[in-house]
Amino acid sequence: MFRSLRSRLTLWYALSLAVILAASGFFWHYYLGRELHSHLDQRLKLIAEDVATFYALSDKVPPSSVVGSCQSLDDFLRRHSWSEFVQIRDLNGNIRCFSRNLESARLPFGAAGDKVIKQHLPVLESLAAAPFAGVRLLNLPLEIGGETVGVVQVGAHTRDVESALERLRMVLATFSPLLLLLITLGGWFLAGRALAPVLRITRSMRRINAENLSERLTVGNAGREIAELAATFNEMLARLEESFGRVKQFSGDASHELRTPLTILKGETEVALRWAKTPEEFRNMLESNLEEINRMERIIEDLLLLAKSDSGGLPLEKKPVSLSDLMQEIYLRGSSLREDPSLDVVLNLEVDGEVLVQGDELRLRQLFLNLITNAVKYTPAPGRVEISLHLDGDRAVISISDTGIGIPADHLPYIFERFYRVDEARNRAVGGAGLGLAIVKWVVDAHEGHIDVQSMPGVGTTFRVDLPIAGPSLLGREAIRQR
Repeated sequence: MFRSLRSRLTLWYALSLAVILAASGFFWHYYLGRELHSHLDQRLKLIAEDVATFYALSDKVPPSSVVGSCQSLDDFLRRHSWSEFVQIRDLNGNIRCFSRNLESARLPFGAAGDKVIKQHLPVLESLAAAPFAGVRLLNLPLEIGGETVGVVQVGAHTRDVESALERLRMVLATFSPLLLLLITLGGWFLAGRALAPVLRITRSMRRINAENLSERLTVGNAGREIAELAATFNEMLARLEESFGRVKQFSGDASHELRTPLTILKGETEVALRWAKTPEEFRNMLESNLEEINRMERIIEDLLLLAKSDSGGLPLEKKPVSLSDLMQEIYLRGSSLREDPSLDVVLNLEVDGEVLVQGDELRLRQLFLNLITNAVKYTPAPGRVEISLHLDGDRAVISISDTGIGIPADHLPYIFERFYRVDEARNRAVGGAGLGLAIVKWVVDAHEGHIDVQSMPGVGTTFRVDLPIAGPSLLGREAIRQR
């Protein structure tokens, strides 16, 4: 029944309001009752003090309880329009005078009266026995000439107080539920108004699917929280749209890259079957087919590597790796890749000791082999490819720079994307499927490193990789180079 957010908000609002109304009702009932009883006690005290003053001025206590002898008391009470019960007792507890409204009843004089006589202090008590049930009684010492000669008793019914409290209870019992109902309905309406943007967002979200990821949520004049929710969802949609676009592009590029060698294989095989006559012609065809098969194998291996890295299924076997030794190996590999000896490959180790990093040696080798292969591949002779290693604080910095064809500035933000190839690099004579730099970026990120590139067309390119070091050994630079 209360599964919707609107219902739960209204329920909690109503329960909270009910608790507040009940607490405030109890408070006001208690406060009003205390004030009314206090006012009644003050009135009894005022009357008792005036009666005591009246007798103190007359300088005598009534001689007996004969009704006629209390005429002066009745006249005094009538002049002040007091209707309370008044009774005068001497120190022995004998009644000396009483007001006419007592008729045949007499105000009790028990332990409270004894306390007044002994301690000469006023005492208030509430009577419960008939005929004075519900009467509030004040016993006040009567002093004449500085001497306590009796007790003034003044009593009054608390029915007016109870009547006022009863009326308050009736009002609270009648109007509190009505007020609670009205405010709950108002809360239901306001909750609906407040949640209306959420419902609109929900309906809009249901309309969005893989075919219309370009749509965005509109909020209008909703509150800040709703606007932040919509903005966050729009940002997520943008990321999803970008991811879906990359997946589509990836699928298309992968299909294209795999279809191209297959097309070549098919075409050359058909030509060989139709025209090849000699073993040499068949051999040339098979060598060409093997080249395309190797190309497909490299593409598939790279795709599998990236897919495993995305899914977290490719754990790194990290251990101390000597970058100094690795750069020596990369230098030798780069030297062997060049086809023209006028292309210089240079190694520059600007360190005094062996530089160690905590990493996966196989993946680090793949990282730098990809970079040196690209540098040699896209640098025409005569030219220069330089590999350098130096320390920058607690990080090792490896730079591979060349004097090759360079990369236009508008391509630089995208070169680490999968299957992305700069136009100058799309010549099939140099091969490649645009996956090498994507693998480079993944390996760098997996080792908590950073890579950036600076390039200028016709001048050259520099890739700069920095990795956190594990610590140097005592091996000198010359010893490293002589290995």
